[in-house]
Formats: sequence, structure tokens, C-alpha cells
Amino acid sequence: MTENIDLKTIEKNILKVGHQHGLFDMMIGFIVGGMALGPIFREILPSPYRYFLWPLILVIIACLSIFIFVKYVIQPRTGIFKPGPSLKSTGKKLFLVTAVQFITHIIFIILLGIGDFNGIHLEGILFSLIIALFFMPLFVILAFLLKYPRLYFIGMLIWLAIFINELMYDVLDSRIRWPISYGIPGAIIFFMGLVFFIRFLRRYPLPKKEVAKI
Repeated sequence: MTENIDLKTIEKNILKVGHQHGLFDMMIGFIVGGMALGPIFREILPSPYRYFLWPLILVIIACLSIFIFVKYVIQPRTGIFKPGPSLKSTGKKLFLVTAVQFITHIIFIILLGIGDFNGIHLEGILFSLIIALFFMPLFVILAFLLKYPRLYFIGMLIWLAIFINELMYDVLDSRIRWPISYGIPGAIIFFMGLVFFIRFLRRYPLPKKEVAKI
């Protein structure tokens, strides 16, 4: 008796398995938590690049870590699969969404620079709300397309980090404010991912190599 195979259902399950290991949560937590050291590195790095070079370094370290862990820890347990039509379509949508969001952020940064040059400053709660307006839709769309509900929570934590940092701008020194505002949410995201990662390793142990009998 043959069974009908729903390819879309299978690919949705593949998407869910793709973030069950918690690795992406850990790397996002690493980047957010790493921003706690931002004030220190802003004093060390050269002036024109100090605002974006440290986040870029964190992203590069996270991407390299994901590549190494996926290749040597995840794939030996789950195997490698080729994306079908549904996953390819999802990939195109993700690329489009990310590209639009990236261009929007670039335009936003340019407008901020123009405004700052003309004496217009956005600070505090207003700045946080504008950041959320540009930032949160990306996580909502990614969470929906990737069937990755934890991204809703992660997106809220990241926005909360930005909001708290701006809210305490005139209250605490940056060396104290950044570790509190970014360090705590980053640690929550990282350890949440670590719990999923440990569960994944226990659920999917390395397959035992079969010894050929002579």
C-alpha cells in the first residue's frame, strides 16, 4: 500500500529541525552580549570605524562559529539534504526580505547622519521606537518564514536591550549601561540556545560506525 508524501510538510519539518539545535540562538546571544564590550572597543578602534567595526567583528566570529559547528557537529548527526522547490522559494523570500531590510537600514543610517549634520538629534525613547520600527519586522517575517517562533522572543529581547540602553543614557556611564542593557538579554538568548543545543546533542547522538565482519 503506497502512502502520499506531502513534500511541503516534509520541508517544513526540515526547517523546524534546522533551528532545533539552538546554535543560531547562541550566536545571536553572543553578538548581543558582545555589544556589552562596545564602549571599551570604541576607545580602542580608530575613530571613523569605531561605531560599526566591533559589531562587524562579532558577526564575523558568529558566522565562522556557525559554519564550523554545522559542518563538524550538526551535519554528522542530521546528514546533508538538498532543498526542494518549497525551500528554494523560501530561500528567495528570505533573501528579498533581508535585502529590503538591509537597504532600509542603510537609508535610515544615512538620514540619521544627515540629520545629525544639520543639528537634528534623535535620542532616548523616540530613537528606540524608530529602531524598533525598522528592526522588529525583520524578526517577525523571518520567524514566520523559517517556522522559528523563538525569533519573536529574541527580537523583543534585542529591542528591549536597545530601549534600556537609551532609557538609561543620562543615568549611567556607558561602561555600566552597555553591560546591563546588552549583556543581560544577550546572556538570556545565549543560554536559551545552549539548552536547546544540549537537548539536540542528547537526542541526536553521533551514529556508531559499523565494523565490517570478516
